[in-house]
Amino acid sequence: MSNGTVFVEEGLREQAADLLGRVPDLGSLAFAVTAENEAETAIPAELASFLAQVLRGLARGRVSVETLPDELTTTVAAELVGVSRPTLMKLVHTGELEAHRVGTHTRLRTTDVLALRRSRARARREALDALRDLDDEFGVD
Repeated sequence: MSNGTVFVEEGLREQAADLLGRVPDLGSLAFAVTAENEAETAIPAELASFLAQVLRGLARGRVSVETLPDELTTTVAAELVGVSRPTLMKLVHTGELEAHRVGTHTRLRTTDVLALRRSRARARREALDALRDLDDEFGVD
C-alpha cells in the first residue's frame, strides 16, 4: 500500500474469479471476520454488499475504490439515488432534496443524497412488505 493505493497481484484476481465461479450470487452470502482467539463478528449487510462489489470488480481485472466527496454533481447524485438526472432535478425543485448553486452548476451534499437513497430504499422495502402481506391475506398463488 502506497499513499492509500493497494496494488493487486494477478494471483489475488484469480482467487476472486475462482470464488465467484464457485459462489456466483455473492448477495446471498453473509460475511464475517474472526480475529485470532476471538469470536466471529458479522459484517453488516451494507459493508458485505460493498465487499461483494469489490470482489466482482477484482475478478474482472480492475477495481477502483474511492470515497465520495462532500459535494456531488447532479449526474453523480442521480446515479447514486438510481434516478435520471431530470428526475433528480424535480426532487430538487420540489424541495425533497436540498441543493445549492456553485456558479451556474447545481451541487448537492453527499449526506443529503445518501439520506434520500436510504429513504427511498426503506420505502421500497415497506411497499414490498405490504404487497407480501396482501398476497398472504388473499392467498394468491
